[in-house]
Amino acid sequence: MLIWGIALLFPLLAGSCSDEEAFTSDRNSTLSFSTDTVSFDTLFVEVTSATERFCVYNRNSKGLRIAHARLETGGASGFMMNVDGQNGATIKDIQVYSKDSAFVFVKVNMPTQPSMKPTKVEDAIIFTLESGVEQKVQLVAYGQNANVWKAKVLNNTEEVTEANDLPYLIYDSLVVAENTVWHIKEGNQFYFHNGASLIVHGTLIVDGTLENPVVFRGDRTDKMFPYLPYDRLENQWGGIRLSPSCQGLTLNYADIHSGNFGVVCDGMKGKALIQNTIIHNVAGYGLYLKDTKALVANTQVSNSRYDCVSIYGGTADFYHCTLAQFYPWKAERGHALYVSNYIDDEEHLVESANFYNCLITGYADDEVYGNHGEKPFPLMFDHCVLLTDVSDETYFHDCIGESEDSATYKSSNFRIFDTHSFLYDFRLDSLSVARGKGAEAYADAYPADINGIERKGAPDAGCYQYEKK
Repeated sequence: MLIWGIALLFPLLAGSCSDEEAFTSDRNSTLSFSTDTVSFDTLFVEVTSATERFCVYNRNSKGLRIAHARLETGGASGFMMNVDGQNGATIKDIQVYSKDSAFVFVKVNMPTQPSMKPTKVEDAIIFTLESGVEQKVQLVAYGQNANVWKAKVLNNTEEVTEANDLPYLIYDSLVVAENTVWHIKEGNQFYFHNGASLIVHGTLIVDGTLENPVVFRGDRTDKMFPYLPYDRLENQWGGIRLSPSCQGLTLNYADIHSGNFGVVCDGMKGKALIQNTIIHNVAGYGLYLKDTKALVANTQVSNSRYDCVSIYGGTADFYHCTLAQFYPWKAERGHALYVSNYIDDEEHLVESANFYNCLITGYADDEVYGNHGEKPFPLMFDHCVLLTDVSDETYFHDCIGESEDSATYKSSNFRIFDTHSFLYDFRLDSLSVARGKGAEAYADAYPADINGIERKGAPDAGCYQYEKK
């Protein structure tokens, strides 16, 4: 483990260095670096970044003395460094033996920026050798101002968050109190710190648009690896939870991803209307509906550790939805869809659950499961493409079900499916079995898909209408 403030100095070649080793002040003998630039992704102001590092190499036959290493701005930029176990804007008297190296650690705490948009901040570490030669490693970061909310409770009769160029950075949990309506306008972005959730006891209205959706995500903007941003990982924040006292939920063009869970409706009083929304890549349930009256349309729910959609009691109507269970981090995963009259031994009777023009698929051979006990479901699938057995006409009407070549019903349906970098695009591939499998009657209520593509003739199943690349 690399720890800030601890010097790590090690020989690259076997053998030990003695105190008598010769040092040179020859101006032709210089240092080498593992990089010429240390870059940070966009960072929120006044939030300390993760630590980056680079190596300083002496590839010469004699040792080199660094008279001093200093930050070019004297530390005014917000950058901080540690060289050879020393912290500071200027560090003196560093020795690097022949064929040896040293680590340099860099982090940054961005000062407040004058612009509403991300602002580039630059600095450099200048290494001055005993010979007088100066060498430089550039430091680059982008600072983003933010509205910072810590343990905030919205408790007015109505709270309206207008479109804002500044994102919101959320610490602890953000709570919408009972008898409070929170109306979020298009384009707002909410970055939740690890463990923070949005808890709604009142009413939540998210009013995004195709061009400017409302985003709920984690606050890490850096990368785990050069090809893998933390934003593509699960469990970066909590999620959205609607308590039993919640009086209503409206989501339109919301992007909810990388949480511990997506949207949990825990027996809420009011209705849930979810349209043109993406819930993706969560460590628990994607969309959990307990004793809820829900209408869900033109919506993608994908890659959940537990079920993508769980329905326990209540009523639910799904139009043109894509439920895709390709959770990548564990083989033991939930289903794309699970419908039940019971939570453990407690009865929660499903009053009705209907699915129209939906695409339901995943890794398993069967992605649709139910538990009705002794009371049959009022459950119906019409013009859906499902990875399940659709032979029972009680539940399935004009549906396309599993085939001998079940692979054609899985990841090959979709445009991008990159399990190395966890990058997914659930728009339909040209060979998708979902093309043309929907009914025109159900598409009339939703004549355009989640991306605004018009549905013509026999529509495609799912929330995406095929569009040629």
